[in-house]
Amino acid sequence: MSRYRRKRTFKRLYAALAALAALLFYGYQEYLAPAPSMPDGTLSVHFIDVGQGDSILLTCDGRSALVDAGTAEGGDAVVEYLRSQQIQQLDYVFATHPHADHIGGMSKVLDTFGCQTFVMPDAAAYTRTFENMLQSVEACGAQAQTGQAGDSFSLGQARLQLLWPEEGYQDDNANNVSLVIRVEYGAYSFLLTGDAESSVEEQFVGSLEPVTVLKAGHHGSDTSSCAQLLDAADPQYCVISVGAGNSYGHPSASVLAELEARGCTVLRTDQRGNIVFTIKDGALAYATER
Repeated sequence: MSRYRRKRTFKRLYAALAALAALLFYGYQEYLAPAPSMPDGTLSVHFIDVGQGDSILLTCDGRSALVDAGTAEGGDAVVEYLRSQQIQQLDYVFATHPHADHIGGMSKVLDTFGCQTFVMPDAAAYTRTFENMLQSVEACGAQAQTGQAGDSFSLGQARLQLLWPEEGYQDDNANNVSLVIRVEYGAYSFLLTGDAESSVEEQFVGSLEPVTVLKAGHHGSDTSSCAQLLDAADPQYCVISVGAGNSYGHPSASVLAELEARGCTVLRTDQRGNIVFTIKDGALAYATER
């Protein structure tokens, strides 16, 4: 083969390889997308021990959000805990549903810290506790809104997305209108389910991706944490917010068995006190009060 023909053949081969590379990159780039990078800040998720109730503090990049505030009796404990974390004002407050073990301490929290945005489902309770909460929301000047699936909120570099309730959903059982919140921070995620029961879990589970930490619904009751949810969420950790020696029998032995069978690490506030997860420098760690 002459030098000219060899040179022309190499040019054609090079052009073909370049075209193939371009096809692979532009035609299949969805398969070549890099993994999401980790944020460079710190996310902390505090499961506050409020006895038989729920209260969760999230802090990220100098911003803060509170999900529920325990019972009226636990309101002082929530306020003191927020003070211990140097909270001056809350950016967001989420009231998952209008039961007293989730909103009982809300008035004390709002009267002490206020908040910029207050989010609750489209549900009401004709109780003094609920009315007091609404009065405190108005008094602190918060922007109030009804939360529904698809709503998204930024907390520093963390993202909070509502998975439930769907727009227009109504249920006589207030547990089933619970705000279900997915918290994402780089490669890590938390699923906060309020008291949503299995019939609701089965409705949003189809779009659910695996999470790092699950907050068990309804204090570990067997009305929640159905097999479909646990299969889809596939959590590495499960936090159960529950009071010691409660009269409801929470958490359920069957739920604990399901979690154990899946190799999930269970952390209970009645046994461990306050439970705090921290994500920093791409690593997750947790600490407990006891």
